[in-house]
Amino acid sequence: MKYRLWFVLGGILAVIALIIAVNLLFFGGTSVANFVDIEFDRDTSQDFDDDVRSYTSAEKPSAVSTLIVTDWKPLAQSADNSGIYLRYSSDAVVITPRGTGSTIQVMDAERAYRRYGGHTSGSWGWTSTHGGDFRGRGPGAGK
Repeated sequence: MKYRLWFVLGGILAVIALIIAVNLLFFGGTSVANFVDIEFDRDTSQDFDDDVRSYTSAEKPSAVSTLIVTDWKPLAQSADNSGIYLRYSSDAVVITPRGTGSTIQVMDAERAYRRYGGHTSGSWGWTSTHGGDFRGRGPGAGK
């Protein structure tokens, strides 16, 4: 009788784990890139090369950003009149106005830094590999 209880508990835990895994894969993804792919309409006409995936939304950039940031907290974010820039550990999401809606582009964080560094105002610097963003390495540095 004891063994049967353990099998039932093990089965219940397995079902719970399966439900969680399915929810992550189909309703939230395992990364911000997967999340964007699930939530927004793909638009290949806006891809400027094979490493950038573009999407569209009828919502304004601020609403798109809020939706993404609610589920996927960025390491850094920046915004100016050209768009909203979200940095994650390996990806970046760039949300720009398009008519009454938005264009959402997902790309490698390093590529986004090189392309949009002027818009991020150095706010991505602390976790970036770019040494130019960090000043004051201590006494005697650079002498």
